[in-house]
Amino acid sequence: MPSALPRPLSSFIGREDVLAEAAQLLHDTRLLTLTGPGGSGKTRLGIELATRVGAGYPDGAHFVPLAAIRDPALVPSSIAQSLGLQDARDRPLAEHLASYLSERTVLLVLDNFEQLLPAANLIAELLAAGGGTRVVVTSRSPLRLSGEQEFPVPPLPVPGAGADTSATALASCESASLFVARAKAVAPDFTVDENNAAAIAGIVRRLDGLPLAIELAAARVKLLPPAGLLARLDHSLGLLVGGSRDLPDRQQTLRSTIAWSYDLLSDAARRLLAVLAVFRGGTGLAELESVCAASIDPGVPVLEAVQELLDQSLLRLSSGSGQPRYAMLETVREFAAERLAELADAGLVRTAHAAVFAAVTEPIERPPIWPENAFLALLDQDHDNLRAALDWLQEHDPWAALRMAAKLTAFWSVRGHFTEGSRRLRDLLALVPDGTRDRVAALNGAGWLALDQGEDELSIALLDESIRLARAIGDRVGEGTALLNRGRAALGALGIAEGGRDLTQALSVLDAAGDANGVTAALMFNGLVPQYSGDLDLGCARFTECIARCEELGLPTLRARALQLLGMARLQGGDLDGGRVALAEGVPVVLESGDRFGIAVGLGGLITLAAATGRARLALRLVGVLDEFARVNHVAPPRPMRELLIDEFLAPIRAAAGASAEALRAEGGRMPLAEAVAAGLSDEPGQRWRAGPGPGLTRREAEVAQLVASGLANREIAARLYLSVRTVEVHVDRILTKLGFHTRTQLTAWAHEQGLMTGNTGNT
Repeated sequence: MPSALPRPLSSFIGREDVLAEAAQLLHDTRLLTLTGPGGSGKTRLGIELATRVGAGYPDGAHFVPLAAIRDPALVPSSIAQSLGLQDARDRPLAEHLASYLSERTVLLVLDNFEQLLPAANLIAELLAAGGGTRVVVTSRSPLRLSGEQEFPVPPLPVPGAGADTSATALASCESASLFVARAKAVAPDFTVDENNAAAIAGIVRRLDGLPLAIELAAARVKLLPPAGLLARLDHSLGLLVGGSRDLPDRQQTLRSTIAWSYDLLSDAARRLLAVLAVFRGGTGLAELESVCAASIDPGVPVLEAVQELLDQSLLRLSSGSGQPRYAMLETVREFAAERLAELADAGLVRTAHAAVFAAVTEPIERPPIWPENAFLALLDQDHDNLRAALDWLQEHDPWAALRMAAKLTAFWSVRGHFTEGSRRLRDLLALVPDGTRDRVAALNGAGWLALDQGEDELSIALLDESIRLARAIGDRVGEGTALLNRGRAALGALGIAEGGRDLTQALSVLDAAGDANGVTAALMFNGLVPQYSGDLDLGCARFTECIARCEELGLPTLRARALQLLGMARLQGGDLDGGRVALAEGVPVVLESGDRFGIAVGLGGLITLAAATGRARLALRLVGVLDEFARVNHVAPPRPMRELLIDEFLAPIRAAAGASAEALRAEGGRMPLAEAVAAGLSDEPGQRWRAGPGPGLTRREAEVAQLVASGLANREIAARLYLSVRTVEVHVDRILTKLGFHTRTQLTAWAHEQGLMTGNTGNT
């Protein structure tokens, strides 16, 4: 597991002794909390500490940003997301996290924890689970946990009263070095000389060595020389600090510095700063302009006011999905939020923000029609804004919140936010009464996510309620979607026959409703039923039609999922080349999407491919990859697929490998996922033992061949194996084709020659 630490744009200056002390404390304890007021450099110190000691953690160092999170219940999912860990099935996410970390040596940096202190017990639970995990927390307050080592982050050293303030002396002063570095960033020709050195010393001393305050002041050197800055600071901060005696001294200084910077802004920039407070986790320019257009006009072009805030270091620029993105440090955002609360139109701003991000979700289809990968990345980027919009709408417009939450189901599902999505939908369903299509969509979403979490009975109950409501109000699309989702649940929970009935009905209802996307999704699931039952021609036909429709409608992720299933069906039918081609086209797209369920199915396909092409050792390694992936992410191919398809190909390989099978499986458990997929898709030929003149038989085919050789008719074989007569006929025809025979007599003779009648299928 690679490290995942942010890369700050500016260099880290000074604090070598502080870093050394923090590193030693972290070596001696498993929970280190960096405390201090906002702007004291806790976050920057935590990142630098993790960067320097991260090599000592085999499973990586991971940064978990929490500044935008307000709900303590979201802390487990935030940590899991940073680790690349799927939400759990059949167990609480916190328990899943603890189990995962207990077997690893990980460094977690939990940033801005002060507003989430009720979640502190989670940290204790994660550490109590064992393993080599250590946690660095940045917070304005300690967590008050047993075993916690608090480390108050000191300010940067400043020149003492009467100290040497020459340019030479300042070169070794960390606070002055920070001021100079940030001043050069906005004014490249800025230099320290004997004319301004004393003023610089006075500035950093006046600002108590607080890094953020120093950076804000340094941003003003384009307008004022250091002496002018010092004079303004002495006057403005003296007045401002006087009204904030309830705050710690350094916090007074910082807030006063922000207020001083704010007072020097134009009216337009002040208004925009207040509007920016409504965003969580940053924003793009288009979204900011939309909110302003619907609420508060700054009076100048938004970009002009943005530039002023950037120039004064009150706003920071980053890139998101190739587009500029703007964010504030949490301390500045808190100050801006106070300015927003003072506005008469604050509610209008929040309503406009919610409307903008509700509109972002409108194009999202319901699962299993997943958003494209690029759109998923945009939703990832604005996840905190989507949460903020839902929070506001749930309180002020529950109907709109219900619609937005239903739209987010596909995002929550493919990204593994099962717990969060389920909680949102169920809370909103309790608030909004019956009788609308949006409620049907929300019930369908809640049912889908419940199945994602392994709650089969709850899923079916929610979907049954959706079907009743949809029929009562004449919502044919909602009814068809609910039937499709129920069929998906029933295939594993209630059996292929009941699942098949639901899926057949879903296809009919969606087709009658003219829902092209829904019909396409239903075709994919309807292909599973004959595939599981052995009617491979029909299964392949449905998958192929689904794929063609996806191409027409522009549904790349659904197409990739259908390609995976087509590949497995072709392999099951003995079309090895066709199976490999379909998997090679589908698996990489699903892997890129990050959809854990789809990835598990794809791994099952690669296992089948390796087994079918004679790469026995690779097949067993891939079993280890899938088992480890399933253990970590609590997902697996559907039970019928695993039992009826994958295991059928694996059984003879496992038997032939004997004791080495487990060693190969364990070896695969350590194999990186991308490497495993590449190996599985390679076209390197395997050494397959061919039973007779054609390809080897699958386990089911060998079983049918044995019964044919025993003299049973197709109807008798169907009764013995609980198959339809038509399915047995298909199996017999395929067996004869594979082996190059024309009669059942030839097949009978071959079966005796190969030892098939003594239980040896000859298929390795």
